[in-house]
Amino acid sequence: MTRAEPPTPYLDKNIMVLTAGIDTQGHRIEYEVVGHAKEDETFSVHYGVIYGDLSAPEIWRELDQALAETWETEDGRTLGIKASCIDSGGHYTQQVYNYVRPREAKRIFAIKGMAGESRPIVSRPSRNNIGKIRLFTLGVDNIKESVLSRLKIKEPGPGYCHFPDNRDEEYFKQLAASERIVTKFHKGFPKREFVKIRTRNEALDCRVYAMGALAILGQDVNQMARKQKGNGELPVKQNNSRIAPRRNGSFVKNW
Repeated sequence: MTRAEPPTPYLDKNIMVLTAGIDTQGHRIEYEVVGHAKEDETFSVHYGVIYGDLSAPEIWRELDQALAETWETEDGRTLGIKASCIDSGGHYTQQVYNYVRPREAKRIFAIKGMAGESRPIVSRPSRNNIGKIRLFTLGVDNIKESVLSRLKIKEPGPGYCHFPDNRDEEYFKQLAASERIVTKFHKGFPKREFVKIRTRNEALDCRVYAMGALAILGQDVNQMARKQKGNGELPVKQNNSRIAPRRNGSFVKNW
């Protein structure tokens, strides 16, 4: 919280791509939009909560609207969310499958998280599920460890995580203090795993899913940054208003 920054009228010019992580709860959907810059520097662009009945269509229509938002960068580009991951666990698996099925071409992916140090960040999708959709498995322990490690970086630059100062303390507790690593022994061998130490951890889950979406997308952010720099930068816009999203009316490289 002490490193949080005042919101700006436009996204940082170093952001190359936006992804979203979406978590489903009993009466709401929570999501985070994350901006990715070179050398794993990230920006929390937006965090939203949509309340409603997940068994009814209205809340899913609101999610469509949220994922269709666009933002302008300070060097004049317009960025939309390039890929999203939504958790298919919980009590609304079928609703998630139904939502994702007609939207796979929009790079909205259903995922399930699997613990374990040996699991890759993302595995090839399987259609062996009741929805017959592409279901990706995320190695959530490895992503969480990466996220929590990056949160310790104190100076902007490689790996640094930027947050706006309009987030409350609960958000940062969910992100940074909701889980910890413990070592347990199985058949005499040490095994590290994450355990929850407080009830709510949606902010951490959303960040993990947004990072998973970038891994599935498979784009080289460093290469994108080099290309953007080679194209030249537009004059930085001057505006004192606060940032506001605008509404818009790997495995997936061939999509």
